[in-house]
Amino acid sequence: MNRRDFIKGLGLLGCSSLASGFSVNVFGSEVESFYQQFKRELARHPLLRGWEGLSEDIAPRHFTWQGQLPDMLTGKQFYRNGPARAVLGEQRYTHWFDGDGFVHRYAFDNKGLTHSGRFVRTQKFKAESEAGRFLYNGAGSVIENSRPSKNAESVNTANIALLPVNNELWALWEAAMPYKLDPSSLETNGQVSFDAALDGIPFSAHPHTDRFGNIWNFGDLSFFGQSAIIIYQLSPRGKLLQYKMVPAPQSYVHDFAVTDNHLIFYFPPVKKGAGVTLIDSMQWQDDQHGQLLVVDKNTLTPTLQLPFDAGFVFHFGNAWQQGNTLVVNACWYDNADVMLNGVIEVIADAETRHRRSTAAQIVIDLNSKNATLNNTSTDMEFVQFDSRFTGQKTAIQYGVHATAGLPHGEYNCIASMNTETGALDRYSFGNNVIVEEPFFIPSGTNNGEGYLVNTALNFAEGATYCTVFNAQHIQDGPVATAKLDSYMPLGFHGAVI
Repeated sequence: MNRRDFIKGLGLLGCSSLASGFSVNVFGSEVESFYQQFKRELARHPLLRGWEGLSEDIAPRHFTWQGQLPDMLTGKQFYRNGPARAVLGEQRYTHWFDGDGFVHRYAFDNKGLTHSGRFVRTQKFKAESEAGRFLYNGAGSVIENSRPSKNAESVNTANIALLPVNNELWALWEAAMPYKLDPSSLETNGQVSFDAALDGIPFSAHPHTDRFGNIWNFGDLSFFGQSAIIIYQLSPRGKLLQYKMVPAPQSYVHDFAVTDNHLIFYFPPVKKGAGVTLIDSMQWQDDQHGQLLVVDKNTLTPTLQLPFDAGFVFHFGNAWQQGNTLVVNACWYDNADVMLNGVIEVIADAETRHRRSTAAQIVIDLNSKNATLNNTSTDMEFVQFDSRFTGQKTAIQYGVHATAGLPHGEYNCIASMNTETGALDRYSFGNNVIVEEPFFIPSGTNNGEGYLVNTALNFAEGATYCTVFNAQHIQDGPVATAKLDSYMPLGFHGAVI
């Protein structure tokens, strides 16, 4: 069987693990449904507003700036994607990965912003809307009387990230093909097909553009039981230039890092086995190492694979090469609890909640074939940097951060960190706010000159805010803030165009 036929065969395989659900009643009751339990707990814990979800599209409404929007941001459009339809037919998902993708659009003008939002019309969304109930189990949620999925596309929620390409927005999930959206109306215009041989093959939610304009991504074929990943190279306009299957550990990989000449992957000691759900099938292996994989961008062939510290990484920052050494910024967890646990974790007390990730660097010596983890005690997730300098040495990165003693497991600060000195510039929104991923918009030619745009949920007040910071003076607070007329579910990733 040649490579093309093998890939076609993968696309026809079932995806039962992706279409399974989380069977544990996380609130401990055997009588109430999770739908009923969530309503009850929401009244006691307003923190859960971040996972309450939405049921309808949102028409455009205009909101006024408090403060002054920098002139260069007038006309910018800020987008965010995330799971939003968590309830249908009085059934509620139990894991924060689950929920149909909903894309928010924040269009900036000098007086304020116009906010609108729309669900991605995936195959799954349309089929379940017509049925009036969820038809398939989620990645971590069991649905009563669920149907077996035919393939990954039948459970594709398109709910993780967005990629602006060729006057389109691509809504991305981890294990299937992207959906195309109109950047103005947010209407769904079908799916992206790179090649007939790749239809149905995963295209991950974390593509990266190098400083030469090439778009790189991967697909995790362990979702189909294969010990491999597929690597994609696209042109700046989204045209497929090349792809190749690369042997890789069977694990779980969410993101990767890019230098001028290499792609770097980390595979945690997570084993996929038998389970009702994808999440349920994953087991943390306390006695095992993780694995690092380095791939040559020019040939798409592995150049190095070696054991590494046991941990977990959702998100990588910038990476670069110094002589024969690769330096990779990462948000490091000591284990995979953050992924394996359900919605109940967001109201868990300090003793039982998962640990937050910390800012770390992975240093790989290509000559000695050794790698070292240089970790810090600084909480940081959803890390960003000035993408004009991808693959070049940088010291400043941005992300979400938590103040000491925060009584819940989320993040309440926007921060920048100097990875060379450890210096932290941060702004705290207080204990009643959960901040979302910030996006850097350059304003000058030097690295770090620009603005940060983000959204934040005040769960006690019941309001979502959009804020703009001077990236070099974060502690001074937002230079412009707009308050929406209601609160929005927490999302994952987005884009600015």
